[in-house]
Amino acid sequence: MEVIVSTARSSSPPPWESHPVSLASSLTAVLLRSPLVWGGAAACAFFALIHGGVITHAGTIRYLAGHWVEYVETATFCVGLAALVLKSIDVVRQRSRLDDTWLAPAPEGGEEPAAATALRDGIVTEAEGWLSRRLREALDMVARTGSPEGLEEHLKYLSDLDASRAAQGHGLVKFIIWAIPIMGFLGTVIGITEAIANLSPTQLENITLVVAGLGVAFDTTATALALSMVLMFVQFLLDRSEQRLLAEVDEIAWETLAGRFQSPAGGDVAALAVARLGETVTRSTARLLEAQEKAWQGLEQAAGVGVERMLSESGAALRKAVTASLEETLSRWQSSLAQAHAHLTSTHEDRWARAADSLATAVSGLGRHQQSIREQTELLARVVDATRDVTSLERALESNLTTLGAAGRFDETLATLSAAVQLLAARAGDVAEPRRVDLVPARRSGIAA
Repeated sequence: MEVIVSTARSSSPPPWESHPVSLASSLTAVLLRSPLVWGGAAACAFFALIHGGVITHAGTIRYLAGHWVEYVETATFCVGLAALVLKSIDVVRQRSRLDDTWLAPAPEGGEEPAAATALRDGIVTEAEGWLSRRLREALDMVARTGSPEGLEEHLKYLSDLDASRAAQGHGLVKFIIWAIPIMGFLGTVIGITEAIANLSPTQLENITLVVAGLGVAFDTTATALALSMVLMFVQFLLDRSEQRLLAEVDEIAWETLAGRFQSPAGGDVAALAVARLGETVTRSTARLLEAQEKAWQGLEQAAGVGVERMLSESGAALRKAVTASLEETLSRWQSSLAQAHAHLTSTHEDRWARAADSLATAVSGLGRHQQSIREQTELLARVVDATRDVTSLERALESNLTTLGAAGRFDETLATLSAAVQLLAARAGDVAEPRRVDLVPARRSGIAA
């Protein structure tokens, strides 16, 4: 218990690691190791190549830069890939330094526990890694306790602690692998919402917006699934490489420190027991690591199958729901469109019938008007003929008036002649009764009334 407590206290950076550095150098080192910086730079460069016309592949532009959700998915994928690449570089760097000589060979008979402090201070800390940290923490325990007792247990504890640290180091990648499919489903919801929002009976002839919305829904989901699968595969390879690295670190640390320091009780029997115990622990650790690796593989396979099944089932259910909804909506709109078309057709027929009736009435009225104009024309012709007759009558009247004037003078002449005859008869002394002679002017048959 004392060993565990002392180790937990030494998990924080020891004093010899704290050397004065400038704030700018620390900030630069943090930025150079940050996957957010490298992933963001990679995403910006990729989108700059697309918008600059360098990348012109239609599929790449459609699935990686066709919608703002795809922009977010691609940028997130770049961050996760940058984290895996940085982790892979670190693993390769540590693996290349496993053959370095970290400690001088142990002298015959072992070293005193007091020499652990010098050995701890002699480990180079410029290239920090699993092996250097493991050796330094184990030597720190011996230096603090002044005894190698419990060193084997402490090495096992440090192995478990490094395995936990390695698993925690993939926290960002695991979160991104979880978040990318969620963003794909978000894009699906947005695309279907846009498609349904653009569906209306007035836009059935132009279904481009509806197809575009469904394209966004399926493209974002396909992109998210593909990117998450790539990240999962790369993480699986990196995790296996890191597990092999930790197994090699366990082996080197055990070979370097087991039996290196002299026990205060001293004795060949104790040393032999410790050696046998170390071999047993080594074999147990190897078997444990192998079993852990197989368990990880089985877990990853089961997780992959479960995720694939879940995605296929959710995709089938979503496709079925969308198909049913679209069929129901289209059937309703088809019936409403048919009713509207029938109503519009009946309305047009009624209007045309009324227009035909109005036209027939107008034609009949036009015929009557034409007949009236014809009658008025005949009447006007008769009026003209009557006018001509009036002119002739006026001329005849003038002639009659002239004749009448002449006839008046003739009557006066006859009266004068009658008076003259009577006067002559009286003077002649006719004894007979004088006859009265009435000189009545005769009517002229040639005078027209």
